[in-house]
Amino acid sequence: MKTLIVFTAAILAVSALSLHEQWADFKVKHGKTYQNIVEEKLRFENFQQTLKKIEEHNAKYQAGLTTFWMGVNKFSDLTEDEFMALMTKQIASKPKLATERHVQANVSVPDSIDWREKNAVLAVKDQGQCGSCWAFSATGSIEGQNAIKNGGNLPLSEQQPLDCSSSYGNGDCSQGGNMDAGFEYVRDHGIESEDHYPYVAEKGSCKANGRVVLKIKGFRDIEQNTEALKQAVGTVGPISVAIYAGSGLQSYAGGIFDGNCAGPLNHGVLAVGYGEGSNPHWIVKNSWGQNWGENGYFRLARRNNLCKISDDPSYPVL
Repeated sequence: MKTLIVFTAAILAVSALSLHEQWADFKVKHGKTYQNIVEEKLRFENFQQTLKKIEEHNAKYQAGLTTFWMGVNKFSDLTEDEFMALMTKQIASKPKLATERHVQANVSVPDSIDWREKNAVLAVKDQGQCGSCWAFSATGSIEGQNAIKNGGNLPLSEQQPLDCSSSYGNGDCSQGGNMDAGFEYVRDHGIESEDHYPYVAEKGSCKANGRVVLKIKGFRDIEQNTEALKQAVGTVGPISVAIYAGSGLQSYAGGIFDGNCAGPLNHGVLAVGYGEGSNPHWIVKNSWGQNWGENGYFRLARRNNLCKISDDPSYPVL
């Protein structure tokens, strides 16, 4: 009932505004500026098309035909093709690295868990226009293990692995990278804090200067199935996962995503929990800022390996 009330209030607030008021509000909220009136006209047309898609989808949600609803966010002035172009090559082909497999037997797995409630998940960040999702996923799982093992609550640098791990197979903002390669780099070199090595959303020269705040011993890959991932999330902590982020996520605003997302892995995120009940789901931390989705998170239906979330999970070992 609470979810329905929140959704209804959001729809009423939007419908009370004129189209041009919504456009003005969108530009202010998301800091949008355009090069000229021609580009702004194009973006406004895209925005109108997005609003139409949101309205059509939310009618299905209200009719009980889907379990998530859509809303305006920073991607609302993009076409679906432009959004998918942002996703392309965020996840590079996985390099052949020496690694351990995650193997646990006869362990008790909780019915549901949310590592945010255990202070093992730090604040949502924003990767911007750079294809560096893999770095945010990797640091998120390292931050989680640091919180669980050491009681630490220290934001780590995504810029450092972006700048410094090319020799491990990671690329720039357009080439993408891989979480395991990020773990391999941190194992060998350690990682600095976000304060010491802040994120600038573009690849530069490596500026690591020895102010290491954390090292890891290595990392473990998880068997590619839903139950193995559930066991890892339930007993280890936040887990780095790759998904196929299809256009259905472009306007996601809340609920349990159950849309079509069958495609190649293209986005690195962090599985921070799961829920049971009538609609089992994953709780996933994204790196698109706190104004996207459910305060930067989304819930994903936990069935049929939706969005291929079980295809490439791994976590660091401190």
